[in-house]
Amino acid sequence: MKIAISLAAALTLTACASTPPAPAFDPAATSFTGYIRFAEGEFQLYERQIQVQRPFSRPCVSGVLPRNAQEAAQGDLSGQKVTFTGRAVAWTGTGMNHEGSVISNVCGGDHVILAQTVSVLR
Repeated sequence: MKIAISLAAALTLTACASTPPAPAFDPAATSFTGYIRFAEGEFQLYERQIQVQRPFSRPCVSGVLPRNAQEAAQGDLSGQKVTFTGRAVAWTGTGMNHEGSVISNVCGGDHVILAQTVSVLR
């Protein structure tokens, strides 16, 4: 009996652990705040700072700025708490171009952020 209960509990925990929670942002918003990391030419926005430090951390939201702003941000902002202004759009399943920046949706979400500006929160 104890083995059956332990096995059922383990299977329940495994099922919960394999499904990441939904991103904590509103796709209808025009500003998005969180901690930032860069990979593969785009940014990933996380709710908590500890997530930035963990490889393959989820959930996150992928996004890009216009090309020149994206390149400048990559050199200066990784790990910072920031606010992006822009809009979220539904992910089409293929790379999207936003003013010269290509987003590939490394986070794998249903929406991506097409940002216009970024500001660091201190």
